[in-house]
Amino acid sequence: MAAEIVNYRERVEFAVDGEGKGKAYFVLGVRKSGSSLLNSMVDEMATANNLAYIDVAGKLFAAGFTVRDWQEDRRLCRILRRGHVYGGFRNFPLCFAAAPLFQRGFKVLLVRDPRDALVSEYFSNAYSHSIPAAGKSKNDMLALRERAHSTSIDDYVLSMAPSLKRVLKEYAAMKDDPNCLLFRYEDVIFEKARLIADICDFFGWTLDEDRKKHILGWADVVPFEERPTEFVRRVTPGDHREKLSAGVIDTLNTALADELRFFGY
Repeated sequence: MAAEIVNYRERVEFAVDGEGKGKAYFVLGVRKSGSSLLNSMVDEMATANNLAYIDVAGKLFAAGFTVRDWQEDRRLCRILRRGHVYGGFRNFPLCFAAAPLFQRGFKVLLVRDPRDALVSEYFSNAYSHSIPAAGKSKNDMLALRERAHSTSIDDYVLSMAPSLKRVLKEYAAMKDDPNCLLFRYEDVIFEKARLIADICDFFGWTLDEDRKKHILGWADVVPFEERPTEFVRRVTPGDHREKLSAGVIDTLNTALADELRFFGY
């Protein structure tokens, strides 16, 4: 069947099946929590199960939209169909929250110790994060890069902590959603074969051994040493203890106390 083209704000085209079947699936992740890797893995897993993967947030970002532009815009619900996998989200897609396909759909959520995520964000914004070609998202990323280059890591993570706290609070409701499987970065970053198996079990997908080996071949890679300017910089949990001052860690522990406790940190 030919795909239906849904145009979002006349700038982004999403190709969806007008008569999809089964459930809808969603890949959710807090920023700098391994979400890019998770989405890439699920993309290939979805293809193996004859399902279309749509990088919603990624396409919007590349087109110049900021999260503020689309996060609560229910017009985006027009792209929701059964039998599709929707991903790329680093912020909770509030626009989908009341949609039956989202509520009944299967979801995976990846979180990380927010103190480590903030450290990772500093290096990513300073060196490796992609910059869109145009639009507000380009301007925002350039501003974040300039800020990262012109301030200390301690000051930077303190300035970004309130934003990350809001993201974690938005995702908190998913913890009690029976249709959502929660993963912690620290539990899966060195256990990607188990991560694949758990997602397949939860989504009801199958994956042959050759496909599993192929995914692990490019996904299960750990740097031997820290690479500050590269996208995969360092994956070892607890990095914030080496990068941040004791005073800043204490401040983060207080500011993020509820979120740390809620997600088991």
